[in-house]
Amino acid sequence: MCYIDSAMKSCYLLLPLLFCCAGIMSALDAREEKSTAVGAEVEALRPVPEVLSQAKWLTKKKPNLKAEYYMFLRSASWCVPCDFFVPPLLKEYSKMKSAKMELIFLGQEDEPVVKKYMADKRFKCPGVMPASLGSVPGVSFEGLGFPSMCIVDADGNFIACKGGTNMMEWRDILKEHKKQLLQAKREAKKRAAEEEE
Repeated sequence: MCYIDSAMKSCYLLLPLLFCCAGIMSALDAREEKSTAVGAEVEALRPVPEVLSQAKWLTKKKPNLKAEYYMFLRSASWCVPCDFFVPPLLKEYSKMKSAKMELIFLGQEDEPVVKKYMADKRFKCPGVMPASLGSVPGVSFEGLGFPSMCIVDADGNFIACKGGTNMMEWRDILKEHKKQLLQAKREAKKRAAEEEE
């Protein structure tokens, strides 16, 4: 009985030490995540065309590295909504190119399945596996399922992320973005003129 009591006391004495160690480990993990995030920010400084130029493409067609905007599309062969929303978007591809935007398909399955899916659906845009592409500045699909698209500019600035039927709003998105850029230029010019006076 005495032996059990002393063992229990030892456990009670060790518990605070264990909690302290757990706290230190948690802090180290958070620090590691933060340093990884900082590394990602450094990588995000590379322009999108530079990232695209180093990828291994699934298609003979390569992306236009001189586009002003890039739309990254997520879709998959098993996705029923994709059968409804992706074909109209693919029909718009030539219009996107004339609007200085490149559409890039991101494969979401095994490579042979992705290649077959692209052939069956007659994708005319370049396709790539995300693992081959790596981290693309500004691209985020947070909160969206399939299908979905993310638009960034050539410098990797996030512009918009849409899913389903809203993907067809790409023209309005670009128009609004260009309008905001023009407004920002006017305001900067006005501030510069005011500072000179």
